[in-house]
Amino acid sequence: MTSLAEPALAVEQFDCPTCSVPAGSTCRTRGGKVAPKYHTPRFMLVPQLRAELEVRTPAERGPGHAWEMGPAVQAAAPQAQVKPTRVGYARCSTAAQELQSQLDALHEAGCDPVFSEKISTRIKVRPEFVKALAYAQNIKKAVPHQRVILTVHEMKRLGRGAAELLTIAETLRNDDIQLELLTGPLQGVYDPALFSYSYGERTCSAV
Repeated sequence: MTSLAEPALAVEQFDCPTCSVPAGSTCRTRGGKVAPKYHTPRFMLVPQLRAELEVRTPAERGPGHAWEMGPAVQAAAPQAQVKPTRVGYARCSTAAQELQSQLDALHEAGCDPVFSEKISTRIKVRPEFVKALAYAQNIKKAVPHQRVILTVHEMKRLGRGAAELLTIAETLRNDDIQLELLTGPLQGVYDPALFSYSYGERTCSAV
């Protein structure tokens, strides 16, 4: 693997799952120009860069200029990690409540990265949850054989209503992402399809 003193070179060892450029080339925009940053699924193929929010295209590659194919190189084969990728999400409803105990539990469970926010479940769009789900989806898209788990401290951190929880479970099922609850009566790691089916009965069986 190329030294991560040059992240761009490490990223360019892989074909891009988003814009379909071959290994050895920068990412490109739909308009045919050099993209200002590498597409997320591509740099997530580099294990050391998976926690990054973005990897910028070096100035010498000419971001914003007309895209040209770089020198052909043999693409590295993406390899799934031996251990699953756990994406953590922590939430509490008010600024007065503490998040640290959830964060500690998620880090202890091996979650990396961990997204957190103080926001009520009454708010339909929770920005950090959206980011956590998008991150998990991008990992799965970039490395389809990688086992990806969305981990929360307890079920109510995702939502309180059955309809909302079942919608989330269905989204995870469609993306082949597992759900993990660290505490509570349904503690364990679940196939979302089973969770979705049996949530109403409170009879989930952990994987």
